[in-house]
Amino acid sequence: MNTEKKYLPALIAALAAAILPHTLQMAPWITAWCAAMWAYLLLCMRTGWPQPGRRVRILLSVAGIAGLVATYGIGFGSDAFVGLLAVMAALKPFEISTHRDRMITVFIAYFIIISSLLRSETFAITLYMFFSVLLTTAALVRINDPLGAYKTSARRAGLVMAQALPLMILLFLLFPRLEGSLVGFSQTNLGQTGFSDQLSPGSVANLVQNNDPAFRAQFDGPVILPEQRYWRGVVFSRFDGRAWHSADRVPKLNQSIQGGDSVEYTISLEPHNQQWVFALDLPAKAPSRRTTLKRDFTVVSRRSITRKRRYQMRSYTRYNTATVDYGVKDALNLPQETNPRARDLAADLAENSTGFGEIVENALSFLRDNNFAYTLQPPLLGHNPVDDFLFESRKGYCEHYASAFAFLMRAAGVPARIVGGYLGGQVNPWAQYLIIRQSDAHVWVEVWYPENGWTRVDPTLEVAPERLDQGAAGSLQPGELGGNFARKYLRPITSFIDQVRLGWDAMGLQWEAWFSAYSKQQQQDLLKALGIDTRSWKGPFLMLLAAAAGAAGLFWLHARLQNRAARKKTAPEARYYEKFCSKMARVAIVRPQHMGPLEFAEYIAEKRPDLEKPVHEITRLYIALRYRPAAGQNTRKQFIAKIRAFDPAKDKPPV
Repeated sequence: MNTEKKYLPALIAALAAAILPHTLQMAPWITAWCAAMWAYLLLCMRTGWPQPGRRVRILLSVAGIAGLVATYGIGFGSDAFVGLLAVMAALKPFEISTHRDRMITVFIAYFIIISSLLRSETFAITLYMFFSVLLTTAALVRINDPLGAYKTSARRAGLVMAQALPLMILLFLLFPRLEGSLVGFSQTNLGQTGFSDQLSPGSVANLVQNNDPAFRAQFDGPVILPEQRYWRGVVFSRFDGRAWHSADRVPKLNQSIQGGDSVEYTISLEPHNQQWVFALDLPAKAPSRRTTLKRDFTVVSRRSITRKRRYQMRSYTRYNTATVDYGVKDALNLPQETNPRARDLAADLAENSTGFGEIVENALSFLRDNNFAYTLQPPLLGHNPVDDFLFESRKGYCEHYASAFAFLMRAAGVPARIVGGYLGGQVNPWAQYLIIRQSDAHVWVEVWYPENGWTRVDPTLEVAPERLDQGAAGSLQPGELGGNFARKYLRPITSFIDQVRLGWDAMGLQWEAWFSAYSKQQQQDLLKALGIDTRSWKGPFLMLLAAAAGAAGLFWLHARLQNRAARKKTAPEARYYEKFCSKMARVAIVRPQHMGPLEFAEYIAEKRPDLEKPVHEITRLYIALRYRPAAGQNTRKQFIAKIRAFDPAKDKPPV
């Protein structure tokens, strides 16, 4: 039991801290399993209860693995891997009787900490990892110094981490970067949020109560105006009578777009398990070679976005796409024999209008003048959803208005399609960037004018103009989003919490810009500035040489700092006596380690009789300072002055 009292609390604290970031993703029974095992062990330590024997521990191991198989199946994904580590960490403290077992327990804790990077590289997780590493290192110190105080173990752990920090920075800058995240793994276990490749009633409305960030946008200049904040993601060009679908294959755009009022900005995109790369309407080019700008002006990634991605973009807020007529013919297709009343309305619009522009304006007037309502709770629609919406319910969210408007346009002979993305964004006052949330999800319509090309039309604004600058929350009826009580009576508190959250969000974004966004290309640029071209065969050798030189420099600096600290701890008279010994060593009279000051003085007098007087005087003063507390400051000054003036090499020894 003495062994447990010495080591168990520190080891369990280290394991618990390492596993804590995983608890939200782990199956609840694994968290309960860990808590139960550790709680029983701590109770055993306090009460003397018997610990399970070897057979029971084997049965517990089998039960834990069986639970993992039942939870995750026979596949071995990241969730199952972390679950296995947690089950092992829960049982390992039952076996800490030997030093080897305790060291293995500490290494399991370190391994679990590293696995946190497989899931997240956020500022919060990184800060927490430093704390967890500190705790685990303190446990490591503890098991190697069981008689020391916990406070001493923590201080030594902090000192070790502080000493390792320069080397960590050096490795971060020079270690070959992997394409992808910091450690080269993708977060494939993330749930999918945001848009899908199909748009139907409820697709967007279901997102409005989700406040999770979709992406953040930092502008090189001032934050853009609210009416310019249309973020393009996906284009829905096929309609089957009830739902809109994205095209299967859209060719790459190989020609430049005529545009003006370009905006430069950087997007920090959250993972969404789709290939769409969101950009301000209208993107001028793809941000990287791993992405493609399509002829419908969407940007797609070669692979699904399963981790945070940061990229620079340039977009036009004023443009003419008349030279890109891709999809115009298909943008007139409608399924036969559906929504007959909407078709009749479209025919009237076409008959009473003189051109595409007037058809669009008359359709918008129809929505504006016929008591349509913007709501999250529209009635269910029947077999002809456009007819039911336009002539019966007249209540809907943005997907209802966009779908009905695009149908009317196509039925009237105006090419039209739906664009899915986001509208708006919250300005973070701490750093002047936009946070675009899932609740900002929006769809609008693009119609084709022969002279201007694809042109944005937002029919939702005819019914809810507040949607443009107040977002969904400001344009819905009171009570539809819930939380009235909190908004009304707890506003001062919620406002303060919002400010704190925005401040934390700003710090996290800066962290991404400085740390997570340090890419392979940026590393190559840095090394190139240092004269190292990683593309040549010499590059790796020069990198290795630079890393070795940097590490050697750090070790040299560390040694000097340690020597300086040691000298500060040594009494001044001892340091000056060392100087006296050094001066004698330069004339080949070295003081043996076993020889005291008096004996050394006699030894010098024997070798160099000419130095007998000054050496005995220096020795007398040194002994007075070291062993007589009454020796004062004047004695010290006299001693130091004689050491400085002493020069055995100046005079030749007598022959």
